[in-house]
Amino acid sequence: MSGQLAVNYLGLNLTSPVVVGACPLTLQPETVRQLASAGAGAIVLPSILQEQLVHRQIQVTNPLAGVAESGYQPQQDKYNGGVTNYLTTIKSLKETCALPIIASLNGASAGDWLDYANEIEDAGADALEFNLQPSIFDPNDASDAIEERLCDMIRQVVQRVTIPVAVKVSQRFTNLASMTRQLKASGAQGVVLFTHLPHWDIGTDRKVWTIRWELSPLDSLGLILEGIVRLRSGQFVLSIAASGGVATAEDAVKAIIAGADVVMVTSAVYRKGPDAVRKMVDGIERHLEMNEFESLSDFKESCPVVELGSEHMMRLEYVDPLTRSDTYFDPTPVTTDEMGDVYGHRK
Repeated sequence: MSGQLAVNYLGLNLTSPVVVGACPLTLQPETVRQLASAGAGAIVLPSILQEQLVHRQIQVTNPLAGVAESGYQPQQDKYNGGVTNYLTTIKSLKETCALPIIASLNGASAGDWLDYANEIEDAGADALEFNLQPSIFDPNDASDAIEERLCDMIRQVVQRVTIPVAVKVSQRFTNLASMTRQLKASGAQGVVLFTHLPHWDIGTDRKVWTIRWELSPLDSLGLILEGIVRLRSGQFVLSIAASGGVATAEDAVKAIIAGADVVMVTSAVYRKGPDAVRKMVDGIERHLEMNEFESLSDFKESCPVVELGSEHMMRLEYVDPLTRSDTYFDPTPVTTDEMGDVYGHRK
């Protein structure tokens, strides 16, 4: 790559804008070696969960109450290696891998468990990604109160460490730009758009709801692009990572044009292995060469400044495509051997 794709993210100098997002794959030294060889600029470790750290605290004084009061389950350790092994993994990766290592925490409320951020820094992590997962169950809990608690949690994390902190947020905030402004004021140096959400379903036979995790579907980039554009319109000086739905080099280029500094890929790596990173990096390089840009930095400087405009213009951008055509794009068309007329009537 010879510096062509160099980018700054969270104050870290990366050789490539393609970052492998938080997942158990990044715990495996050989997999990390292959991802680095494929051109990844950094890796994010899977999150250590609030439940695991609260369990560790309670267990010291009351071992029998540890599980019941923390929400801890043994399979959580299988997911991320466990609280102790996680630190060992960071140290080991720092000794064997030249890539920046970004650790991850996942939680919903503040507490002494946040002290683990210090241990992450001491283990050698280059940055910390905090995955905000607010537990909202009280209908009387107003949105401004929820946002203030989340920002207070980030303030507490930032006060504990000197490494940069990025915040991974969901798309459910009413005003994403406002929330980002608050997070920046709380000390966050970057945001990741967006956190992956589980798939909810209802079992019709037993009448119960179920939750399962799925890979990001193809052609799901639009929501991430919207989020990036809305943030950049606020002229915030902070790092932005596109996460969820980046599957190809074209997706990555789109996200960078929208204003992302890096793109995080996870589902694509699960589908195609490290080769997904290699193809994405090669595709970005080809795009720069075809359009005669010497570097990714030059390409980013050529991208337009985002201006969302007035309410009238924003409404027009919604209403116009809605009413302009009688047909709508179907991202997942169903093929059939049956014939029909223009109105869909079968012949």
